[in-house]
Amino acid sequence: MTEQARKPRVSQEARRAEVIDAALIEFGRFGFAGTSTSMIADRAGIRQPYIYALFENKRDLFLTCHDALNDRIRETFRQVALPEDSPYERIRKMGLAYLGLLNDDDRVRCHLQVFAAAGNDDLREPIREGFNRLFDDVLEISEASRPEVARFFATGMLLNAMAALDEPFEMIQYLEVTPEAQL
Repeated sequence: MTEQARKPRVSQEARRAEVIDAALIEFGRFGFAGTSTSMIADRAGIRQPYIYALFENKRDLFLTCHDALNDRIRETFRQVALPEDSPYERIRKMGLAYLGLLNDDDRVRCHLQVFAAAGNDDLREPIREGFNRLFDDVLEISEASRPEVARFFATGMLLNAMAALDEPFEMIQYLEVTPEAQL
């Protein structure tokens, strides 16, 4: 390889982020079982063995992707839920922010693939723990009741499915919940 053809050196942390991003796309498209570390390495522009310098195994990388998705959701919710807002207003703003996250098709598909992978005995418990942590964080951030947060999550799962199916955005308006409709 000539000097001109060499890629500039990237820190291990930056490379790790690139691999996670590539993995989100590949896992989103092909699921846990259908994605190989070679596919992820190709997308990330690295050699496949380097993935194992960054992650213990494919399972570890998949669960890291799950954490990255939940962290992105959590951070998005923290940014929009203001302390002066009522719980209803916080949930409303969080829902609108989540709609914005749905524009990233690959991550939406990856999130659905994470839940599908929970059928794997080796993945079920860490996925459940991640889901429960996110649920508890949404309770804390929103200060809404458990039933309200459960409805929020149920609506979010339906929105994920609708986005993955490429349903028209107008379908989402039917999910709008007003304070009066909650009674």
